[in-house]
Amino acid sequence: MDTHILLKIILAALLGGIIGLEREASHKGAGFRTNTLIAIGSALFTALSIELARGVAGADPGRVAAQIVTGVGFIGAGAIIQARFAVHGLTTAATIWTVSAIGFTIGVGRYFLAFMVTACVMVILILFRGLSHRISTGDRISVYRFLMDENPGLLIDIKKVIHEFGLHSITLDLQKTGKGYELEALLRASDTKHRRFLESVLEMEGVHKVINDTL
Repeated sequence: MDTHILLKIILAALLGGIIGLEREASHKGAGFRTNTLIAIGSALFTALSIELARGVAGADPGRVAAQIVTGVGFIGAGAIIQARFAVHGLTTAATIWTVSAIGFTIGVGRYFLAFMVTACVMVILILFRGLSHRISTGDRISVYRFLMDENPGLLIDIKKVIHEFGLHSITLDLQKTGKGYELEALLRASDTKHRRFLESVLEMEGVHKVINDTL
């Protein structure tokens, strides 16, 4: 009995690890170890719930396993980050949820189905990612934070560069800090325009630091 469950755990670790390696290579917070452990935990809870309910009148083998969905929901929520302009981590949270389902599938003994779902997840994460980039408009949105001298003329210069390079300005927020100004800008443009804009701003006298985050 224990050997049969152990084999399920090994298979869950294998499939969860495959997905986790892709997440790790994509530099996501929930990587190899996280996805492997989620798959193992889901498979173990499911297998044990079935074993404990076997031979017990009126026992519900799905009672413990059903709580996997709730528990994984908390983990997925922790992977989602609400930034000022956007929500990050939705794909990571969805992957965690799907990996737990794969572990559940292994726990009930549907091995072929688990393999097929894992293959579908890998196709979506790898191949569809490239496809989505191709069908997109080519523009991306970036958040810039400029730390600069207390010189209002720098804001005018940055606005000129934004206009000259053809970037679309979504928001511009200028705040005074203890040592100067902090300008936060949300801009949409192609990678080439973003790069040229950043190079130009970094050459401006009075701009000390630029923090960039792509949404």
